Amino acid sequence: MNEPATSSNGGETSGLTTRQSKAPWGRLLLIGLCLMGLGAGGVYWWTFEGGEKWWRTVLLPAKAAFRGKITLDGVPLRGGQLMAWPERAGVPRSVGFIGQDGEFLLQTDIDGNYFEYAFVGRHRVTIAQFAMQVGASPPVMTSPAKYANAATSGLSITVDRDASKNNILIELHSDSKESNQ
Repeated sequence: MNEPATSSNGGETSGLTTRQSKAPWGRLLLIGLCLMGLGAGGVYWWTFEGGEKWWRTVLLPAKAAFRGKITLDGVPLRGGQLMAWPERAGVPRSVGFIGQDGEFLLQTDIDGNYFEYAFVGRHRVTIAQFAMQVGASPPVMTSPAKYANAATSGLSITVDRDASKNNILIELHSDSKESNQ
């Protein structure tokens, strides 16, 4: 019963049975199926379960709360918005909606959701306030125009990892005697 197998050319082969020679192929098939399953699961996670958002969040720098107050000629700026443009490429900008007391809290839009923080690092700043529109009239800027452009505003902030250091007073000065109130 345990006779050595003969090959077709008449020579003897080793004493391996057919059953033993199929085992490595079965393991390879199992490993291949597992890898295909992991790949399919990864594609599903990336596409439908927010994997891309998670990965982008992991790659972004640290974030911290940032708040402040804005005055124009010593009086709180009532309404408007502050935009913080990060100097680091690929980092989303932040916006601070200015309240009637001149105070703002930076918020960052990540995939349509606003979060009350800004990314750590240096940011160029623009500030703009517009009058209430009546009908289809074009918007009228009531704050000095130089602050609405990052190239001319001369304003910047640095968001620190320690949120207790992220409170600022920004003092704007008008070029003319026009008031923003």
